[in-house]
Amino acid sequence: MVKDTQYYDILGVKPEATPAEIKKAYRRRAMETHPDKHPDDPEAQSKFQAVGEAYQVLSDPGLRSRYDEFGKDDAVPQHGFEDATEFFTTIFGGDGFKDWIGEFSLFKELNEAVEGFDENGQPTTGGPGATDDSNMVKHDGKASAADRKGKLTKEQRDKLMEMEQKRREDIARQVNELSLKLDAKLKNYLLASREKHLDEFQLKLDQEIEELKLESFGMELLHVLAKVYKNKANNFIMSKKTHGFSKLFTGPRDNARSVKQTYNLLSTGLEAQKTMEQMSEVNPEELDQYERAKFESMMAGKALGVMWAMSKFELERKLKEVCSRILTDRNVPSKERLAKAKAMLYFADKFERAKRSPEEAEEARVFEEMILGEKAKHRR
Repeated sequence: MVKDTQYYDILGVKPEATPAEIKKAYRRRAMETHPDKHPDDPEAQSKFQAVGEAYQVLSDPGLRSRYDEFGKDDAVPQHGFEDATEFFTTIFGGDGFKDWIGEFSLFKELNEAVEGFDENGQPTTGGPGATDDSNMVKHDGKASAADRKGKLTKEQRDKLMEMEQKRREDIARQVNELSLKLDAKLKNYLLASREKHLDEFQLKLDQEIEELKLESFGMELLHVLAKVYKNKANNFIMSKKTHGFSKLFTGPRDNARSVKQTYNLLSTGLEAQKTMEQMSEVNPEELDQYERAKFESMMAGKALGVMWAMSKFELERKLKEVCSRILTDRNVPSKERLAKAKAMLYFADKFERAKRSPEEAEEARVFEEMILGEKAKHRR
């Protein structure tokens, strides 16, 4: 028996609801009460804030326990409640996948790229008093040679090299961390299998997958994991069966896939650029409410498509390196690495089988576009 059910009522769940049910209910209620959907309601922001506060309490085991026993006055976060709008944009940002894929945000790379370039699309050199030679004009009133030819200055090239070096170091760090985490997961599976506790292990994994499905691009990320695990594990198992001979075939095949992925990425970018150019000719202010909503939805969908394609390409490369670290570690006996490859196939099968209902799929699409809209507001 709980002392107060107000927060549960706000989210539309029962007091005995599971964490996954509470998270799903929050996402649904946040979309229903979002101020952008109720521009004429002066109380829209307060309703939206109430939904956010309810979830901030019920999603925290300690706060939820205090709320159930003593009520809302005794269940306030230590640093107070977060702003509902900012909380909305971060709660489904993919953090649930961190132990599986590391740092992955569709918006992090975009924000960093925007900060690294000026309004003309040129890389900034950064630092107080820094000058951009591409914008300098000679004393005779003529533009510099670098500016006329559209070439990057030395400072700009150095800035780009610095950004690339930082990115590579960050990826290497993530690969090291993810290799340790995945290796531990594979060992836990093998131990559960040997000690006949596989049902318990599977139940826990199924519950985790249900929560991961609720993350932004959750289904897509699960399927990327499944694809990489299956490909790397099958290649390794085949190489052991054929004493390495299969590498003559799997190597070129994987390289061909990489080339195809690069081509698809470029095609996606070019298609989106063409669409954006066409859309730039449209003045949203001249559209009625329905046409404007449709226009903004289309813009958000295109932007999400490009950002997802770029992020997915980098993610697959990172995950392949993680799998290779584990399967090619010469310090581990070949028989043990073979067992780990088969464990990868187990995880791949579980991730591949994850599905959303049509209603969940549509809800996810709308939610992700709303998240993108909020991110765009914060950048302006």
